[in-house]
Amino acid sequence: MQTEDPSGFENRPAYRRIGTYLIGLIVLVMAVSVFAYLSSMQVLGWQMPQFSLNTPFGSPGGTTSAPTSKGLYLYVSPNTRSYFSSIGGNYDRLLAPWRAYGKQRQISFKEITDPQELRNISEGVLILPSAVALSEQERIDLQAYRTQGGAILATWASGTRNEKGEWAGWQFLEGLGAVSKGEIVQGAPAAAASAASLASATSPVPPTSLARYLILDGETPLTHSQAAGQRIWLGNASESLLRFSGKAGAARIMDWGRVQDAERKNEAAVLYAEPSAESGRSAVFAFAESAWEAQPYPIYSLVDDTLSWLQRRPALVRAAWPEGKYAAQIIEMDTEQGFPNALRFAAMIRSISYRGSFYMLTSVARQFPDETKTLARDYDVGYHGDVHEGFKGQSAGQQEKRLNSMRADLKSILADTSALTGFRAPLEAYDETTQLMLQKAGFLHHLTDPGSTEGRLPAFVKLDGVSNDKAMVLLPRTQRDDLNLSKEQLDAERTKLALIADAETSRQMGALGILSVHSQNFEENSTLAQAFPAYLAYLKANRNTIWLASATQVANWWHERDRLKLSSTVKGRRIEFDMTITGDKPLENASLILMLPQKGQLPSVLGLKIGTPGANIKRIDDYRVAIVFEALKPGNYAYQVVFN
Repeated sequence: MQTEDPSGFENRPAYRRIGTYLIGLIVLVMAVSVFAYLSSMQVLGWQMPQFSLNTPFGSPGGTTSAPTSKGLYLYVSPNTRSYFSSIGGNYDRLLAPWRAYGKQRQISFKEITDPQELRNISEGVLILPSAVALSEQERIDLQAYRTQGGAILATWASGTRNEKGEWAGWQFLEGLGAVSKGEIVQGAPAAAASAASLASATSPVPPTSLARYLILDGETPLTHSQAAGQRIWLGNASESLLRFSGKAGAARIMDWGRVQDAERKNEAAVLYAEPSAESGRSAVFAFAESAWEAQPYPIYSLVDDTLSWLQRRPALVRAAWPEGKYAAQIIEMDTEQGFPNALRFAAMIRSISYRGSFYMLTSVARQFPDETKTLARDYDVGYHGDVHEGFKGQSAGQQEKRLNSMRADLKSILADTSALTGFRAPLEAYDETTQLMLQKAGFLHHLTDPGSTEGRLPAFVKLDGVSNDKAMVLLPRTQRDDLNLSKEQLDAERTKLALIADAETSRQMGALGILSVHSQNFEENSTLAQAFPAYLAYLKANRNTIWLASATQVANWWHERDRLKLSSTVKGRRIEFDMTITGDKPLENASLILMLPQKGQLPSVLGLKIGTPGANIKRIDDYRVAIVFEALKPGNYAYQVVFN
């Protein structure tokens, strides 16, 4: 039996006995120390940074202000519980999503079940989850709570019935900033809602109803952590979707294509209000909690932002667009048959000093070399394939051959095609192979179909081995094109109104609007050609908020925007933020959007280092400002936002 250690282990120093475990032990000791330090500082009032996959627009450069548990109340209305029981319903079904949200977000609500307790809270955020039946005294207490500065989030038909379950009207919600316009039913627009339509608290929306998507506006106080135009499917719950209007909206209920009936163009499904600096804030959701079940996590992000705003926590995000603009617009032509009509189209958009985009079917372009040269000299030009046949389903070899063929076609006409890096598939027919082949061929943007993204913003397609600055940008077509409008059999006047309505919806959302037209449909005196001047006049009149850009400009900007990395810390009602500009050239006209903690309270932005570039404050509305930087050289910058 061996009694001695042949390796001399017993005689080694302690640190040598630990061996390779030493590094792990050191890391563990450091981690415990850091954790103890951060925990102590958090107790002293530090705000810990929030990490989430729900960063703005799916990019790591955005920052948000997450809600805290402090002062959050969930009112479990006994009158509402009794009312649902009387009609065979279960109120807990509408309370469960809130409890699940709190558990998932690690946020605790204090649940209030006694109406008398409403008089004992003076501040914080009080949630009314589909609290349909409220007594007169409850309404008085809730109004007093808000008047003295408390915030309220009400969902669905809260307060539309009294304690006996009898119809009481919409006055309570109107006091929170939501004016009733009825319900969304089969074949919207709907007739006005009545006591009878909500008699059982379940005014059913037929499953075939088109308007079942919550479409978010971008960069609003209640939606800043998600992309402009984001679709959220609301499912087929039995509780009706309500129609509201108000002074400030953050989302609307639309169909998948994001088309809203003219009668409902000023409506919203998520509303917010702050009557004065002394009163509390309010928010109203036009849908019941049962609608959360279809896509809970996007709704959770909406609730995050809403509670944060109601708690008056400022938030800061990278703006989608440069120069403090709120939305962007591209007009492009698929230049195919009727190729010479492109010159008529070009002259029209040139009348408002706009340089649009032309995607050329190259086998046709070869037949019109002079027109092709004219367009390439003065406008943004890209490829629309070699022939009018989709790429989808074709082999990689076939697709590569076609890409090479179309490039050769334009190379035979134009002296230099190096700047032509945009593509639009014929018939919007492409697949993953197409995206792969385009990236390998060095294309930098692809104008795609409306289903390519869930939002209405550009998105990157990145492949392994492709650097960030060479990643391809998807530009989803976001508006009805001339083919869509033609199917609706609209005359020139209604076509004009449709074009303007789609552009206005895009502007209100802060989204990327893309209108696609086909050269064969732009004959002289065609319906589209007659409608176009009024549409262009609308864009010109709104140029202070809409960035009119070519497809290549938008794709280039999305790459430029990606060079700005933003992090921020909320300290009470102050924000300190750091920006890092990567790359080797200045970033021009970058913007941030700041959600204000108090209505109309403009901030001061102070550099924390000597020589830090100044920023311009551009008011968007009572609740938001844009912080615009003319030029930022590569490097790191630190600022503080102070509210006077």
